[in-house]
Amino acid sequence: MQIAVIGWGSLIWHPGCLRTKSRWYSDGPRLPIEFARISSDKRLTLVIHLGSAAQRTYWAVSEFKTLSGVRKNLGKREGTTNLDYVHALTVGGRSEGWKGVVDATVSERIREWLKGRQEIQGAVWTGLATNWLEKRGKEFTPEDALQYLDDVERAKDNATSAYNRTREYITNTPPRIQTVVRKMVRKRKGWKDAVLAGILFEVE
Repeated sequence: MQIAVIGWGSLIWHPGCLRTKSRWYSDGPRLPIEFARISSDKRLTLVIHLGSAAQRTYWAVSEFKTLSGVRKNLGKREGTTNLDYVHALTVGGRSEGWKGVVDATVSERIREWLKGRQEIQGAVWTGLATNWLEKRGKEFTPEDALQYLDDVERAKDNATSAYNRTREYITNTPPRIQTVVRKMVRKRKGWKDAVLAGILFEVE
């Protein structure tokens, strides 16, 4: 079975131990993606966020031929052995790993996308959800995401690495991912989108 790994953030420009036999294609399924999670190292990161605008994601063909193999490989790259948040499904309806963002519209969009690709029979992706309420004590909004970035920037003299990681993550986000927060960051902070190396992507 040929299985696609779907990505939208640092997986594209920093794949680490992710094993793929293709470069990244830029015509993945359209999913609701936003900078709505604060990582353990304080970066503002992209996750599937229901209610946010749909973004065209990226995908690459995994070297592994089974859902379990691809999930383990993606989990290793994400630094976890808990694969509950590494989601998978096949065009025929089989699914694995359903904690985090579990929504019928998301899985159906991915399944419909798979149906249009004869060369791919399954897909795997990271299903982490927003943790805004836990980290900030309130529901996520783009405005509060900018406030969080302001807080990180003000503290950069004492936490330079957190600031640098956050800025790197946002500016290196691949070009098709143009979320509300990213546009606000460009306008208010002047953080220009980085130009990623062409070698990362398949010629389409």
